[in-house]
Amino acid sequence: MMRKQQQQQQPRTLFQRGPQRGPNTLQILVLLAIMVAIGPAWLLRQWDADENWVMNLLIIVLPRLMDTPVEHYFGKPQSDQLARIQIMRDQMELLVSSERTLRFAMGDVIADASYGPNATRVATFKMPVVGKGSFPDGDDDGGGDRHFVEVTCTCPHDATADDVLPIIFFFHSGGMIAGSVNAELNKARYLAQKVEAVVCSPEYRLAPEHPYPAGLDDCIDSSLALLSNEAQMHLILEALGISGIDTRRVGTFGYSAGGYLSALVARELTAAGHNLALQVSLVPMAQPHGGGTSSMFEHWYAPVWNGPFNMLAWSLYLSEDTDGSLALHHLINLLVDPPDEDTIRRLPPAYVQINTKDVLRDEGERYANRLREQGKLLRLDEYNTNHVGGSGLLAWGGGPGENAFEDAVKVVVHHFIELEPC
Repeated sequence: MMRKQQQQQQPRTLFQRGPQRGPNTLQILVLLAIMVAIGPAWLLRQWDADENWVMNLLIIVLPRLMDTPVEHYFGKPQSDQLARIQIMRDQMELLVSSERTLRFAMGDVIADASYGPNATRVATFKMPVVGKGSFPDGDDDGGGDRHFVEVTCTCPHDATADDVLPIIFFFHSGGMIAGSVNAELNKARYLAQKVEAVVCSPEYRLAPEHPYPAGLDDCIDSSLALLSNEAQMHLILEALGISGIDTRRVGTFGYSAGGYLSALVARELTAAGHNLALQVSLVPMAQPHGGGTSSMFEHWYAPVWNGPFNMLAWSLYLSEDTDGSLALHHLINLLVDPPDEDTIRRLPPAYVQINTKDVLRDEGERYANRLREQGKLLRLDEYNTNHVGGSGLLAWGGGPGENAFEDAVKVVVHHFIELEPC
């Protein structure tokens, strides 16, 4: 009897089984909780050999939160398409809606250029422009497209009234159908801080409300106006509190659709007689509709930006291209050279990034190879991640592409500061 009482008094661990009993309810619940907590993370880790699991988790969740599957766009009236696109545009603003969300999405290094004692100066202008037109025949009926383009410029917080700074034209992403200056102003401000430059970003018009050539014209015309119009330049210099712009150090910079615009604006500024120091095109939309590349089919169903969305963006942007001829024009297709050989000769060196798991990988590589043949490729870098995992919307990455944006900034620093002209 005494031995039986001693056995009953011994403490039992949670998973210790009695002589005739199986697991109790509490034990089963604890095991289920462990499986629910650890199981998905373990499966995700096994699936992702590159240890980019945080990014992959986000890009799986984000499209579900946005609730805009691409099937909701095709074959729908333009009003329905626009309503869905507006949801996507609003979602792109969420990550920069406050200091807290910006620090979470981009990290403290980039956020510090927008908040805190080192935040850059910012000034926004409604710039009047007279469009020269980007139509293939070059004919703007003599009157031009007279309108205003809102341009936001930023410079380092400690710039003085005696400073003459370089200027970089920064173009936001979004497939020519979404995005905004505000959504990527944090990157523009970080670029201005690190390069010690004025960075200007135009709020260009978007499709489907404004198909080609509206958005491209806004970028070209505002850049030309800023460099050529002394009155506009004076307003910007006065608002930012600096002395002048160093026209020997002019560059263009952009990601995805912004990389496409960066290349085209560099072509047009060069054709207009301006000598640029550098062009930066990060994972650019180089070829209309993707051109049937291997990467387009390999990553057709990739999260966030995939084959169907790429096709949709181009179809809305080129909605007035009834015969397909625009797809082969040099102000649309980066693989088609400008017609003027002197412009090609005077183009600036170009830095290009591509991402291995991106639908745009092959067309970006083709564009880089074309630049190499012309002697204009500064460097091509490839990152083993998806479209938004490198220099994209979620630039902090948490994986193999987390340093992509910083790498691009370092290239600009090298050309604009370390190789400063005498």
